[in-house]
Amino acid sequence: MYKYAGVPGMVSLAGGIPSPAYFPFETLSATILPYDHLPLDNPRVPAKPKTSLLGWLFGSGSGSSSAAPSIVIPKYAKDPTDPYAIQLATSLQYQMATGPPAFPKFLREYVQTVYKPGYADWDVLLDDGATDGFNKVCNLLLEVGDTVLVEEWTYPGAANAYLPYDTTIVGLKMDGQGIIPEELESLLANWDESKGRFPRLIYTVPTGQNPTGATMLGERKQAIYNIAVKYDLIIVEDEPYFTLYSGAYTPREAKLSPVAQYQRDLEKKEGKEGNEAFINALPPTYLRYDTDGRVIRLDTFSKTSAPGSRLGWITSSPLFIERLTRISESSTQAPSGFATSLTITLLNTWGLDGYIRWLRGLKGAYTVRRDWLIDSLADVFHLEFEQENDHNPNVLTVAGIGRGATAYARQPAGSSQALWDEKRGTSSPYGKPLVSFVPPTAGMFVWLAVHLDQHPEYHSLGSDATNELLRRLWLQLADHLVLFAPGFVFAPDQAPEDNTGVGYFRLSYSIITYEESRTAIKTFEEILVKFLHGRG
Repeated sequence: MYKYAGVPGMVSLAGGIPSPAYFPFETLSATILPYDHLPLDNPRVPAKPKTSLLGWLFGSGSGSSSAAPSIVIPKYAKDPTDPYAIQLATSLQYQMATGPPAFPKFLREYVQTVYKPGYADWDVLLDDGATDGFNKVCNLLLEVGDTVLVEEWTYPGAANAYLPYDTTIVGLKMDGQGIIPEELESLLANWDESKGRFPRLIYTVPTGQNPTGATMLGERKQAIYNIAVKYDLIIVEDEPYFTLYSGAYTPREAKLSPVAQYQRDLEKKEGKEGNEAFINALPPTYLRYDTDGRVIRLDTFSKTSAPGSRLGWITSSPLFIERLTRISESSTQAPSGFATSLTITLLNTWGLDGYIRWLRGLKGAYTVRRDWLIDSLADVFHLEFEQENDHNPNVLTVAGIGRGATAYARQPAGSSQALWDEKRGTSSPYGKPLVSFVPPTAGMFVWLAVHLDQHPEYHSLGSDATNELLRRLWLQLADHLVLFAPGFVFAPDQAPEDNTGVGYFRLSYSIITYEESRTAIKTFEEILVKFLHGRG
């Protein structure tokens, strides 16, 4: 009925809906930031914040010199018959599950410009955020007793969508780029039906993966997609951190290659040239390789606008979008009218180019926060980095993350300590390895592997040594006012095999300040060194 109720001139006596004349909201207004508020070139060490009233009101380091604009949404638009008009009379009314027509219109333009899907008749559907979207996908695709493939370390909130179906969860082996294609192929080719039904769904976070920070690039995605085609799997691509792709971490003392420097300079430019450079630098989405319509992509405004808006969207084939629309109609219906009206008015005020410029500013803001955290690690530890095309024997390979950087205790000036580690087959002048990690190229997280087998009690604690030592270390850090997320909460079955001597922490750099980053990592180093020597 909603379809016909919106026809101009229609006199509807069909719906049991309240009169908008009695809505207590006459207007909805907000002061918004200019789309270029965030600078494109952030200093590695932040300047001291402004203390003036204007600095407090508008922040410091803004990339914009324009005043903050305001938006006002009236109860009735100047032309109430315009299907793309945003007015409270319709936004706060019962709506179709697809939301106000202006919203999918904007999203289709964005998806085509940024994602470039591999087939023509894809479509989008608003949802109440990526978690809601995945819940609806599981409602559509899963039956009780099905098998779901996930990364070996995965976002625990996603489990709320598939566990009610009494699913069998299989974790897929990972490295620094996420799922390893050869491992996936071997698993499917040798599937044991006695351990569960053959899977039909892969859930993956390809960019800035939560919790590992791994980012899957185009060649790897094409390989995974080809396997999905071969074994008829549906890929659910959850991408909350997609536009927070920051590229490789560069140590402070290192120089960029000419190609990398050119790309960075290009991305600092205002206007269309800079926007295009930003888009071209993003990893290609699974949608780019999808020609069958077997990819369901989940996006959210939680990381680019505000998580409290509970707003996102699904991009997929018309077959899936139609079914997901029916599921929305019988569950959440349309997303919040307050959230949709404010967000689409914000987006229309900025325009597509303005929104992309906003995303570029966010990328710069989170990139520098990542650099703060890793720089802080470099200041308190001796970091050995794996160099491209140059194997560094002092960098350890860690299951699930690969090779990136290994941290050692800083030795007193002029001393040298050489230890032979038979287990790893590596000789280092820097002493025992303490932690390893792969510097993330996207997202909000550093996945820190702690070499707990260096603890004097490791071999006497038995099979649960890693988890027990990680728990002790986590509690000591919390007692000293530093809180990390323990890695075991991200294991799909909550009970990872304990045979590596490596425990994991997820460190989020999204909300900490420069000073907090340095203080927290210094405290971590002091506690860790004492702990691994059995003094904690």
